Amino acid sequence: MFPNTNNIHNFGRTARLCSMVILLLLNSMPFVASANDADGRGQDIKKLNRFVESSDASDAASEAFRKGRDLIEEEEWEEAADTFGDFIDDYPKDKNVDAALYWLAFALKKQGRFQEVRSNLDRLIQDFPKSSWITDAKAMRVEIAGKTGDTRVINQALEGEGSPEDETKIIALQSLFQADPGRAAAYVSEILKPGSKANRRLKDNAVSLLGQNGGKQARATLTEVARTPGDAKVRKNAIFWLGQTEDEEVLPLLKDLAMAEGDEEVSKAAVFSLSQHRSPRATQMVGELARNGSTKRLRKEAIFWVGQRNDEASFNELSAIYDAERDIEIKKQVIFAISQQPGDRSRGKLVEIARSQESPTLRKEAIFWLAQKGDEASADEIFRLLESNKDEEIRKQVIFGLSQMSNQRAKDKLMEVARSSDSPEARREAIFWIGQQGQEKGEEKSVDFLNQLYDGERDTETRKKIIFSLAQTNSKKALRKLMEIGKGDGNAELRKEAIFWLGQSSDPDALKFIEEILK
Repeated sequence: MFPNTNNIHNFGRTARLCSMVILLLLNSMPFVASANDADGRGQDIKKLNRFVESSDASDAASEAFRKGRDLIEEEEWEEAADTFGDFIDDYPKDKNVDAALYWLAFALKKQGRFQEVRSNLDRLIQDFPKSSWITDAKAMRVEIAGKTGDTRVINQALEGEGSPEDETKIIALQSLFQADPGRAAAYVSEILKPGSKANRRLKDNAVSLLGQNGGKQARATLTEVARTPGDAKVRKNAIFWLGQTEDEEVLPLLKDLAMAEGDEEVSKAAVFSLSQHRSPRATQMVGELARNGSTKRLRKEAIFWVGQRNDEASFNELSAIYDAERDIEIKKQVIFAISQQPGDRSRGKLVEIARSQESPTLRKEAIFWLAQKGDEASADEIFRLLESNKDEEIRKQVIFGLSQMSNQRAKDKLMEVARSSDSPEARREAIFWIGQQGQEKGEEKSVDFLNQLYDGERDTETRKKIIFSLAQTNSKKALRKLMEIGKGDGNAELRKEAIFWLGQSSDPDALKFIEEILK
């Protein structure tokens, strides 16, 4: 209803979600679909439905084909195969025999009947060379080649050139890893060599397949790709898969890449890979980078991943780094990392920092993340911090923390501060954040509180803050209160304040009120 003049309240509620999203993104594994997933069933079904819908025929053949479509959608693979097989036998001259051959092969593939799949696809490709299903049929034939041992089809796909064939090459490479892993690894080594004309997508998928299939030869190739300057995306993928190995021989390389200053993204990928390696030596390396990394950026990245380990050793390491550190930005990163760990140790350290004689910046940072925990024990600590602090800046941060907690006790405490704190500044800060809560759907309680608070208040500046806070809500009750103040409050200054904020509203009732005043 009214313009939001301060969006900072959104930050606290989204900060934890943002950190979770970032973590999920950082943890997402580069992925190449397995042979079972490569058919892209969702897209295939959409194509099948469009095909059926484009035909308005209502004869027996069309009805039989639609029955097969329905069985495919229901994943009744055996019945679907029987239905499309009967269709081909019963209507050999029908215009949709090519489509029926494809979906018969699709249903057979789902049952693992790969030799039958191959024979039906061969028939489709040979008998219907101009069919719109040819490209799909050839792709499926390559996909199952690893199961049927048809290296001729794989070779043809891998030797193809041009953009349309690149997708087929990826499928062929998957099949080759099933049929002949050694030869597949050798092929990947060739396309990943410097000067290779293979495009990024093929290289990137080749790296993932190599990483998934493992082995000494794979690690040697991945190491070479990771070490060699070139396409950053492909290098990062290779670095990721090195981190998935159990081989400690890769650790010195990952540490060197992490410390390399030439490419920030490669460095970040290397720190992440070290953090995911299960070796205690890798864990030790991440800790070393957190303490003594060559750049602030590198140290902050390593500190983040130390914090994600969530064990006593990592907490002790973070605490030691914090206590020994002098750089404010590094200490802030440590506070965040500590806040992401569960339990009493994490909460206790945040409280210790919040109560310390550290810089106000660090104390406020600790208070913010303590409030983000949102549990009852953290709420108790926030209450105690509010009661024990006289520093107005710190109290304002505690009040902000209260406003970000979904805990009902925190909301009640915020209202208590607004109503009866001995500090006018603290009262106004609480009033502001109660108004911000009133923007949320279902928060009429906040508006009712502000209305009642206004009626009992005598301080003009505090009443102005209440008017402003009411104006920030999306409530008709708030609108009516502002009109009441604008029309009949005995204080002209407050009437002007209410009228000003009504003038900022796009609500028709507010505009009508302003027009009446102007008459």
